Amino acid sequence: MVIIPLVGIVPCSGEEIPEGTVTRIAARIVLEELRPTRTITICLPLYLAGGKEDQEFVTKQPTIVVDGCERRCAEKSIKKYNGKAAAVIRIPDIMKECKLKAGCRVKLDEEGEKLAQRVAEKIAEEVDRILSEMKRKSKEEE
Repeated sequence: MVIIPLVGIVPCSGEEIPEGTVTRIAARIVLEELRPTRTITICLPLYLAGGKEDQEFVTKQPTIVVDGCERRCAEKSIKKYNGKAAAVIRIPDIMKECKLKAGCRVKLDEEGEKLAQRVAEKIAEEVDRILSEMKRKSKEEE
């Protein structure tokens, strides 16, 4: 039986900022369009509330954390419960890089949608990198 490696995506749950919305929309784009068979989402509030499946996944499988701001709540939360982030993506860094900004937290404007797409592409790049490393390590162990 072939086991398909999965990468977890932990989007920020910051409801009060547009960048939090960007993280969640970007994660959906990756899950539904860019890497649908290679990724799953980890619900940060459930993880923090003691969701055993989410916590177990994060300690055993590679996970990408996507933080909406410099407070890095998602990254800190994952580390607090012994989770390991294979990659951390911070929206402020991508905003500087691509000169885009989300204007509204309720419904993203056109620029916010472009930012979410760019973040999704960055997540997909990290998924590919992580899966490639996993494959390489697996071959070395054979």
